[in-house]
Amino acid sequence: MLRPFPLLALVSLPLWLAACSDPAAQNSAPAPRVVMTATLQPLNQSTLTLTGVVRARNEVPVAFQVSGRIAERLVEAGQPVKQGQLLYRLDPKDLAESVRVAKAAQAAARASLQTVQAEKHRTEQLIKQRFVSEQAKDQVELRFNEAKANLDRANAQLQQAEHGLTYANLTAGSDGVITDVTGEPGQVVAAGQRLGALATAQQSEIEVQLPEHIQPPQSGTADFAGQPLQLKLRSAAGSADSASLTRQARYSLDVQPAELALGRVLAVQLQLPAQEQQVLVPLAALDERGQQPQLWTVTDGKAQPHAVQVVSLNAQSATLRTELAADSRIITLGTHLLEPGMAVRELQP
Repeated sequence: MLRPFPLLALVSLPLWLAACSDPAAQNSAPAPRVVMTATLQPLNQSTLTLTGVVRARNEVPVAFQVSGRIAERLVEAGQPVKQGQLLYRLDPKDLAESVRVAKAAQAAARASLQTVQAEKHRTEQLIKQRFVSEQAKDQVELRFNEAKANLDRANAQLQQAEHGLTYANLTAGSDGVITDVTGEPGQVVAAGQRLGALATAQQSEIEVQLPEHIQPPQSGTADFAGQPLQLKLRSAAGSADSASLTRQARYSLDVQPAELALGRVLAVQLQLPAQEQQVLVPLAALDERGQQPQLWTVTDGKAQPHAVQVVSLNAQSATLRTELAADSRIITLGTHLLEPGMAVRELQP
């Protein structure tokens, strides 16, 4: 009598083989994993927006070379001037008196020299007649040299006083524009005290005040009546100002519009130095499997890992340093279940 089990196995074998050779069964793949994503937002900006002031490249301080009382001011701020034009005038009375005193001192020194010179001549005659010793000659020679030096000093002081009298008139050293004035008639000023500034160069530049922790960028743009003007760093302060906690920088312009007046305020955008950006992401987006922390992005419907550097962590988020573009889409949940190249589908909000 035949047993039924082997016969059943023989009947079932072709059906099993047919099922194994079915193409639909072989090509079946798991559905893409649904993931939540967010756009990567950098913490640091790539540009810095500030206000800049149009300045002349060269601004020469306006000051008297002597002290005195201002008698007249002949210029106003913003006024164009020509070389040699009178700007300020001092009261000349004290300076003229100094000239008179110097002339009197010169006359006294000249008379003293003449007296000693006559004495020297008499002494030389007496020595020839052997009425006085050679020691007397040395003494009178010493007094003669001293009187001559006193006359030279008096001559120099007179010349200095005469120059001081001419310094009572303060004139422009070159063509330019007076950018500011501070002296007023009746004010007593010291030699070298700043009374204004003369912008002597035709070329203008933009002056900005940067936060103390930012190194001055090398380039930027300034908005002038809707026209972007290209800027290039020309100079920068070596350290920040202790009062304002800002660092001054000056940028040259690639073009010089004729309508660009000194003192005008413009909006300036400066390009910060290129560097790896820092980003803030949800803590769940950080995958710390493997040898280095990483973020996952969606590329052509597949999950791809990208190594990052952790800057700081807290209970809800992580600050990272990454080279990913600012508009990258990162996966924010379930990153511990992902594998490179895994098919994923973003969950639409």
